[in-house]
Amino acid sequence: MRKQFLFSLIFASTALFARESGDHNVSFSYGVFNMTGGSIVAGNAIADSFGAENEKDDVNLLTLSSFNVAYGYELREKLEIGGILTYSYIGSGYNYHSITLMPKAKLNWIHKSDFRFYSLLAIGPTFGFNSDKFETEAIWQASLVGFEFGDDTSFFFELGVGQAGGFVAGVKFEL
Repeated sequence: MRKQFLFSLIFASTALFARESGDHNVSFSYGVFNMTGGSIVAGNAIADSFGAENEKDDVNLLTLSSFNVAYGYELREKLEIGGILTYSYIGSGYNYHSITLMPKAKLNWIHKSDFRFYSLLAIGPTFGFNSDKFETEAIWQASLVGFEFGDDTSFFFELGVGQAGGFVAGVKFEL
């Protein structure tokens, strides 16, 4: 219920602020190998290498995944600013949810009408919680290489490091 309300709020706010056609966009993406899940996998691997027992080491692909919604406003042809909302869930005995809200800056190295090559940097707080605890920390996303194909509706994929994922793929809509 909370997730549906949060996504509805994002949609409403992007529709309210979209005044000029083509300058505003919203995207939906799925990322794998995110930072939260990756830290658990790395921690388990290090613990195992020292012979420590770990009851929660059954980590699957869903644990390493993020679901992302992003908003962007194109300031200039080469520069876009906006934000990324990321949700990830770590199951396998952890039952840990994280919601991350990161302002972003995207630099379009190549900007054609139907193709873009870009890099992206975002940093912001992540709110992690389960039934026992609630914690907040700073986290980031650095997509060093991104490719986008299409005009009003485009498909994209990124390679990078961070909470949105090491490999991110999705669809972007111009508003």
